[in-house]
Amino acid sequence: MHQGTYTTAGSGYFQLTLNGLLTQPIIIQGAPDEARPVIQNPNTSPDAQNILNIQGSNFMLKHLAFTKGSRGIRVGPAATFNAIFDDLYVYDTATTAFAANDAGNEYYNITLRNTEIKISNTFGGGCVYFGCVNDLCRMRDSLLEHNYCHDTNGPVGGFRPGFQVKPGSYNVMIRNNACYRVSGPCILVYDDYNRGRNFIVGNYAIQSGTGDFGIQCTSGVTIANNVIFSANLAGIGVTQNSVYPAVGYIRNVTISHNTVYMSAADACLRLNGATHSNILIANNVFYCGNQPAITAVTNLASYQIYNNAINGPVSASGIQPDGTFNIEYNAFFDPNKMNLYPAVKSPLINAGINLDSQPVAHDFNGKTRSNAKPTVGAY
Repeated sequence: MHQGTYTTAGSGYFQLTLNGLLTQPIIIQGAPDEARPVIQNPNTSPDAQNILNIQGSNFMLKHLAFTKGSRGIRVGPAATFNAIFDDLYVYDTATTAFAANDAGNEYYNITLRNTEIKISNTFGGGCVYFGCVNDLCRMRDSLLEHNYCHDTNGPVGGFRPGFQVKPGSYNVMIRNNACYRVSGPCILVYDDYNRGRNFIVGNYAIQSGTGDFGIQCTSGVTIANNVIFSANLAGIGVTQNSVYPAVGYIRNVTISHNTVYMSAADACLRLNGATHSNILIANNVFYCGNQPAITAVTNLASYQIYNNAINGPVSASGIQPDGTFNIEYNAFFDPNKMNLYPAVKSPLINAGINLDSQPVAHDFNGKTRSNAKPTVGAY
């Protein structure tokens, strides 16, 4: 497609069903060396139609822009798999920019990458919505990487998270994304229903969770190498939200090598209703100043909590003596410029514990991490 503006007819939407082959996928892309073609709905309101409904298998959308309408891209209504969405710009939609959430569907091998999403309007809407409430549909074996979600704040209603993966979805990798000025959590992952962990790795959240957590999870998740700067509520929150009904408790959560810096109104790490069923919290930085570094309503004596650097009070009981150590402002290179890299001779350097069972082989910058004496935090 050549550059220009393409508008849906009336208040309608474009509907595409694409079924390519693995060896011959269908590719729709903007022309090389031209600006992205802009595909738009003429209306912007919650009751407007979407811009694009797309379904099928073995296809790619690349180098396109979408604006206005209700949702930007709806993956469906039929089940869809082996699909790549690359180098898109979705902006100023009325509700969620990119959604795969039609009841009864199982989506798999879906990739969204290198995409910018901005939703600065008066209605509710987040950046990405995978899966359905109560496991009515699910996303599995899929990837969100190198995406930028920003400015989902708005004056009226709406939860407005960045990247959301609903209960029952599993083996979704959320990697190397960035959030800025996102009202809901930058990343929100619910319970995997014991099907296979989801992964939140190497993401950067600045002023995300302006009304909520930076990263929020329930069960079946690994959270590693993330940098979370100035969330409103907890930088990382483990909450008993939409727990798998057949089990009924939080389990299988690893939080390791994250750097959480400051919270406006909560702790850096909040554990709400978490049990000690395979919970590992190690080698993190929780720097919260006057706010609690860690808060929990249950005793943490049976948790695996090791070598976490903290600044701020601890509002939790039962943490073992080697679970935390105190640091000061000079542990970082320059927090005033949002540079949380360890300073020269920082107490974070080589202060971590060996995690043979769940090693984090590389740091936030992609550099090889020592497993014998890892540096605490994301770097």
